[in-house]
Amino acid sequence: MKLIPVPKKITEHAGAFDLTGADVVVKYGADCRVAARGADLKADVEAATGETVRLRTSLAKPGEPCVFIEAGNKDGESYTLTVKEDGVTVTSGSAAGAFYGMQTLRQMIKEYGKALPLCEIEDEPSFPERGFYHDVTRGRVPTLEKLKKIAKELSFFKINELQLYVEDAFAFREFEGIVTADECLTADEITELDDFCHAHFIELVPSLSTFGHLYRLLQSDRYRHLCEYEDWHPWQIYWIEKMAHHTIDVSNPESIELIKSLIDQYVPLFRSRKFNICCDETFDLCRGRNKGKDEGEEYFKFVSKIIAHVKSYGKTVQMWGDIVLNHPEKMSLLPPDTVMLNWNYEKQANEKNVKTFGASGMTQVVCPGTSSWNRFVEEIDRSFGNISSLARYGWENGAKGLLNTNWGDFGNICAWSCEKYGMAVGAERAWNPVGEIGEEFELAASNLLYGVRDRNMVRLIYDLGQAERSCDWMLFVYWYSANTKEGRHTELEVDPDACKKNLARADEILLEFTEAGELSDPVFVDLKLAARAVKLMNKVHLMIKGDPDFQDRAALKLEWAEWFREYRDAWLRDCKPSQIEMIGEFLDSITTLF
Repeated sequence: MKLIPVPKKITEHAGAFDLTGADVVVKYGADCRVAARGADLKADVEAATGETVRLRTSLAKPGEPCVFIEAGNKDGESYTLTVKEDGVTVTSGSAAGAFYGMQTLRQMIKEYGKALPLCEIEDEPSFPERGFYHDVTRGRVPTLEKLKKIAKELSFFKINELQLYVEDAFAFREFEGIVTADECLTADEITELDDFCHAHFIELVPSLSTFGHLYRLLQSDRYRHLCEYEDWHPWQIYWIEKMAHHTIDVSNPESIELIKSLIDQYVPLFRSRKFNICCDETFDLCRGRNKGKDEGEEYFKFVSKIIAHVKSYGKTVQMWGDIVLNHPEKMSLLPPDTVMLNWNYEKQANEKNVKTFGASGMTQVVCPGTSSWNRFVEEIDRSFGNISSLARYGWENGAKGLLNTNWGDFGNICAWSCEKYGMAVGAERAWNPVGEIGEEFELAASNLLYGVRDRNMVRLIYDLGQAERSCDWMLFVYWYSANTKEGRHTELEVDPDACKKNLARADEILLEFTEAGELSDPVFVDLKLAARAVKLMNKVHLMIKGDPDFQDRAALKLEWAEWFREYRDAWLRDCKPSQIEMIGEFLDSITTLF
């Protein structure tokens, strides 16, 4: 069976059960969310059989062929799924377990259609907390409808927590006149998303930058006086600046009051008992207004104030662990119930840091990443190694969960359709931290993520990610900034042979994508746009290198313009305008300036 995550135990038998005419019956007394989600299962049964069936909340009659769902009112997430000649039964002691059993059944229907193989499945997750962290700040701000679709897809793969990374992507009072409605979420949207997530057994956890990563706020005329760097003037292009120079002045009493105000506005929108205060990458601390002070001491003093305020709401505090790891001798200054989010994005993750938190007695959640940021398409070999190694280290060192991060550095150019495999690997490793992931898993992903049965989509996306390595977006942005904004000349590293080879491979993959999916399918629209972008960026590198076959700037400019029109349409299909025009202006300038 091709399922994601792979169940703990599957026993298969000869024969099959025909779903035709089988109603979906939810035993009376189950959590109302189980019955509501039965509608998704009902739709899948109808699609597989071509017949209308009923969704009922009652007891099944003896001998009645049906899909019977029984959910208890206990905690836990285990379930049993049984397919016999006379029907299908999903049983669990909890509502969440029954929901996950229903997702497994839905995946089986997607693989086998109406003829389900007879089997018994016994399953439960390894990590109780299985999260996904989605950047809505650095370029793309999804619409509410898109966020709901993402949440529903996460729940399909048994992910039970979602966090949205917010710096300036929410309509705080303090951001009035600094951000526009086109680039932020509203209170109404957050509360509606919270309700939707809860209905799909996902905990929407608030995540907010409260120390570092406050660039737009601290560069505004209104709050510039609270920036650690006095009179900072941007000297690099926006995307680079936003990643650095953004730490608040810990010595100014106004600073903590500002942060408290942001928290006060955000907390009431979520039913979650958790709150992620971030507090990572405070690069500038004690390098400006507080120069000469002990960086570790100032960090922990300010963080303690933030934690105390969040805890006054009865919330459990989460925070990124990178700065804490730089000062392990001060770890005891944090309240012992603080949850450390331990991130690492190397292909082979760092086990030392996981062991450090494991030995400290503090609760940790390991945080790998999809490796899709700074790219048009995810880098599968990197994400697979990173997620797998960090999940195993977390499991061996008593981590409470796995939070798979999906960042959007440098404009968030990667569409959701082009970063989903990393999400699925994270879902697998959160459910099963150890074990093999091979071709069967890739074929399952091809079907469940992309709706493709006749080819291995994962291999194609892997190859496209490799073809992008010769035209790295992040390195290009740094090079562009140096040569246009910073007043210094640097050489762009270009391997012409690699660019030409990868351009040709991207063209082959583009044809495969065209053959694999429907012309109007948004997933394949995005994948094809990514393949075309990889081609174009390789051409740009060859143009700048001076390759004689790639010097027709007018033709390249036209090709970019045609691509961007379609890319912009795809962006606006799912996201608010946010930074799409900034990306367009950046691309338009390339053939003009170089």
